[in-house]
Amino acid sequence: MPMRPTPRWTRGCATALLLACWGATAVAQPPAPTPAPTAPAPRPRPAPAPPVEAPDDGGLTVRDTSAGYIDNPLPLDQVFLRADAGFGFTRPNRAEFFYAQGRPGGPGLPLPERRVDFTDLSAGVEKVLAPRLSVFAAVPVRFLDPQVNANATGLGDVWAGFKYVACRNESSVVTFQMTAYAPSGNPSLGLGTNHATLEPALLAAHSPADRLTLLGELRAWTPLGGTDFAGEVLRYGIGARYDLVRTERFRAAPLVELVGWEVLGGKQSGLTDGGVAVTDSAAGTSVLNLKVGCRFDWGRRAGLYVGYGRALTGERWYSDVVRVEARWLY
Repeated sequence: MPMRPTPRWTRGCATALLLACWGATAVAQPPAPTPAPTAPAPRPRPAPAPPVEAPDDGGLTVRDTSAGYIDNPLPLDQVFLRADAGFGFTRPNRAEFFYAQGRPGGPGLPLPERRVDFTDLSAGVEKVLAPRLSVFAAVPVRFLDPQVNANATGLGDVWAGFKYVACRNESSVVTFQMTAYAPSGNPSLGLGTNHATLEPALLAAHSPADRLTLLGELRAWTPLGGTDFAGEVLRYGIGARYDLVRTERFRAAPLVELVGWEVLGGKQSGLTDGGVAVTDSAAGTSVLNLKVGCRFDWGRRAGLYVGYGRALTGERWYSDVVRVEARWLY
C-alpha cells in the first residue's frame, strides 16, 4: 500500500520543534567563564644589609680597628654613648683646651681654680656616605665638680666632622680626619672653651699578625679665636689590641694605648697650695697618659669598651680617667 505523503504543515511543525529544543539547550548551558587575569607573583624582599664592616672587601674590619681612645680609621655606621670621668685636673684652662680662661681676663669661671673633677657624657652618630667616606657628630653634656667654684651641669662643646680613607690594603689603612668644635658650652660655668676649633688628624691601623692590630693617630688642635690663653695642642697616640677571644658571636680584645699632648702655645693659670693665683706660659708643656682597657663585641652590632687612664708625667690634664663607651653598628 503506498505511503501517504507527509503533510507540509506537519513537516513545518517538526522543524520548529527541533529548533526550539536546540535553542533551549543553548540557553540552559551558561557561557564559558572568562579566565581571571593572573596576578603577578610578589617579588621577594631583599634581606637587610649587614652593618658596614670595612670600606672594601676583605682585610681589616671596623671591629679589628676599634680602640679605646685612638679614633677608628675606618668609616662605619654607628651610634654611641660615651662617658668620660676625669679626676685631679689642676690646670683646666691650659691653652683653653678644656675650658676658657677665668675672669676677669676671660669669660670663664669667676674664681681661680685649684682642682677640677668632671664627667662628660657624649651621644654621637657616624654615617658612611661612600666606601671611603663617613661623617660624624656628637653632643656632650658636662658635669663639672670644681674645688673652689660652684658645681655646674650643662651642654658642652658639640663636635662634627668627616673622615676619608686615603690608603688601604688588606692589612693597613691610613685615613684623614677633620673635626670641628662649636663653642656651645657656657664658658662662665666651665662647660666650654668659648671659641671654635678645628682639628685635622691622621689615623692609621696595621695588622702584622692574626688577631693583633697596631693603631696610631696624630692630631693638631687649632683654636679659632679665644683669649691669649688659647694655643695649639698637638696630640699623638699609639696603641695595640689583641683579640684574646674571637668567635662569630663574641669578641674580647685587651688594649694598651699611649696618648700624649704637646702644648705649642697659650697660657695657663691656677692656685698654689697656699692659695696664690699664678699665671704662666703653657707652651712646651708635655703630657703623657697610659690607657688600658678591653673592648667587647657581641655578634656584628653591639659593642662595649671599658678603660682606665693614668698620667705618667708631672704635668697633666688629669691624674686619672675612666671611659665607658657603648656602641651599636647599624
